[in-house]
Amino acid sequence: MIRALVDRFRSPSLAFRIVVFFVSLLAGVLVLTFALVSAANLQISQNTSAAELKTGERVFHRLLETRGEQLRQAASVLALDFGFKQTIALNDRDTLRSALQNQGNRIHAQLLMVSGLDNRIQADTQHPEREGRTYPFASLLNKASEMGGASAIQWVDGQLYQLVVVPVKAPVVIAWVTIGFVIDDRSAKELRELSGLQVSLLGWRQGSWAMFASTLRPLQRSLLPAQLQPGADKPGRIVLGDEAFATLLTPLGGTASEPVYALLAQSIDQSLAPFYKLQGTLIALAGVALTICLLAGMRIARRITGPLRALARVAGHIEQGDYRQSIDIRDSSEIGRLAGSLSHMQNAIAEREAEITKLAYQDVLTGLPNRVRFNQLLARAIEETGQSGALTVLLIDLDRFQQINDTLGHPTGDRVLVEVAARLAEAVRDHDVVARLSGDEYALLLPGIPSTEALHTISRIHTVFDRRFELDGRPLDLRASIGAASYPEHGSDAIDLLRCADLAMYRAKRGGERQAIYDPSYRTFRQEHLSLLGDLQLAVERNELTVYYQPKVSLHTGEANEAEALVRWIHPERGFVPPGDFIPFAEQTGYISEVTRWVLRHVMDEAGRWAKAGAPVKVSVNLSTRDLLDPSLVAFVADGLARAGLPPALLCLEITESGFMEDPSHALGILKQLRGLGVGLAIDDYGTGFSSLAYLRQLPITELKIDRAFVLELDHNQSDAMIVRSTIELGHRLGLKVVAEGVETQAIVDVLRSMDCDLIQGYFYSKPLPVQAFIDWRQQRAAAGQAAIRGA
Repeated sequence: MIRALVDRFRSPSLAFRIVVFFVSLLAGVLVLTFALVSAANLQISQNTSAAELKTGERVFHRLLETRGEQLRQAASVLALDFGFKQTIALNDRDTLRSALQNQGNRIHAQLLMVSGLDNRIQADTQHPEREGRTYPFASLLNKASEMGGASAIQWVDGQLYQLVVVPVKAPVVIAWVTIGFVIDDRSAKELRELSGLQVSLLGWRQGSWAMFASTLRPLQRSLLPAQLQPGADKPGRIVLGDEAFATLLTPLGGTASEPVYALLAQSIDQSLAPFYKLQGTLIALAGVALTICLLAGMRIARRITGPLRALARVAGHIEQGDYRQSIDIRDSSEIGRLAGSLSHMQNAIAEREAEITKLAYQDVLTGLPNRVRFNQLLARAIEETGQSGALTVLLIDLDRFQQINDTLGHPTGDRVLVEVAARLAEAVRDHDVVARLSGDEYALLLPGIPSTEALHTISRIHTVFDRRFELDGRPLDLRASIGAASYPEHGSDAIDLLRCADLAMYRAKRGGERQAIYDPSYRTFRQEHLSLLGDLQLAVERNELTVYYQPKVSLHTGEANEAEALVRWIHPERGFVPPGDFIPFAEQTGYISEVTRWVLRHVMDEAGRWAKAGAPVKVSVNLSTRDLLDPSLVAFVADGLARAGLPPALLCLEITESGFMEDPSHALGILKQLRGLGVGLAIDDYGTGFSSLAYLRQLPITELKIDRAFVLELDHNQSDAMIVRSTIELGHRLGLKVVAEGVETQAIVDVLRSMDCDLIQGYFYSKPLPVQAFIDWRQQRAAAGQAAIRGA
């Protein structure tokens, strides 16, 4: 045996050298590891012991705080008792002492006393003879007076108490209740069970220690005072008999001359026990590891080199992304299992990469390419197209999809999105790309189609939405806004092209159009709107906005005692900014609420001045969707009416049907509150929204405004005439006043008069006028009316 080993060292084989190398390496590593781990564990044990003492200190104080809070709650229950308050007020000491004793028996308190506002003891269950004397815990009472209650650890009659002081209110403070619980060995034992540390409670008086309670053994307890110095608040080490402890002395309370401390101790032998056990385990493991390594390595080393080279070649192919390698190693040992595991790993990696690729580039809900994949396909299509070809990108955004989600729920919304994806895929060519970019936004890539030919495809896309959607027998009317941009006409790369298509789609949605093809002016227009928002904020703050008034004329009397307030903006640099340029943008950004409040404030002030001057005008102000969702709107209107001295009947608030439908239940609540103030409410642009007669009947409105779209051709369009006539009849049957806006000719005035319309508004009588011009117009009209009466 020895001769064989000598021969192996003289001409060692590869397997033998592997075994010797790794056994030697393992032995060195184990020795070094043992030394490092032992040193580290010893230091960790010491640090852990100190940390546990600090943690125990925090836990200890927290337990005392928790206990103090519980005691305070018990005292508060007594202080809140009506009969107890009456007893205090009657100053019946016997009854009061009896009530305290009963409460003390219930909560196991040893000390209970009541002191008056004069700091005199009214009742004391432990020492009745102290009644009438000065309250002994003045500092605790001062703290309770400042904080509405206090607790502290105090040294009383040679015993340690946890005291709680709470006020007795009726409803002001009439007395103070003090409850005390003795802290003894039983209390220390409970604290030890919760903190996991030995607990000793001591007091320092006249140069010596007094022991109140401890969880140490009797001998250790007797030796403890000689080992301590007051004020040592850092972790230390003491020896009590045959056992060493890591200690921490922490102050609990008492007074400056008689402080009270808690000594938290942890046995060092117990804290190092796991370390000693770990050392033994490491030594045993090292011996076992060296033996196993020596015995098993000699056999394994001879069989490991050949298969390992084959497996290494396979692993190299896997590393390069080739997952089609065949692993043909027939072995029942670890090498064979390793080969099988490597084969399974190869297949699993291939499957996971395919799944990751699918998740990274495919929309989970619809199965369409997502934004990342669409950007890749678009960039590749641009590269393949070159400068001589063309392609077009369409961005499709669903209109009012949020209402479907809010009304019918997200599962229904998801089904709609899936159905839209399927219809879009059917509407395009096989080599076109349909993708879902975000919630309700889709994109189409149309290779070979320039912008001049894109309208034909856009028309096909619109037919997708012209066909009614049916979900569970429920018909849904869904429309979309489409923006188009073409390469290379509008952009040279994928990012530019998508940005241009997005601007076009935004322009279509904002303008109420079904589609828009990108124009370079859109980008400038968008940039101008961004700067315009900042200017609008300054305009509101600096009162640069102004209000114009368009009269409403009664068809019954010819009087113009009503008007609609319309905001106008004269920019200091840009000049007149049309409302259509800043109102929609303010609505999208949420700043419309500030604009509305500015208009309401100025209109109520102006109308209030007219009413006080004897020339009252009922003024209508438009509210946005966001305004109807603002819970503070009602209070704002009420305050404005009171400030301006304006009768509520001279203010009318106009809402749109679509604005109400955004959140019908919430908006209805706001409208009822506004109507409760006495102001009028009107449905603006009636007939263009999506409300039903059921909703119309619920609304607390006083007025219907027929949209100008039905009025402009009223004198020669029979369909419009039927709609307007039925609207007027419906309004009157519901007890509503009906206003027609957009009236521009005498012929339309005559038709409306024949239909019994109440009020008309439009350029036939007057365009919107500044304040003074509106006042002059009314005066001239009134003068003309008086002249006509005198002539008659």
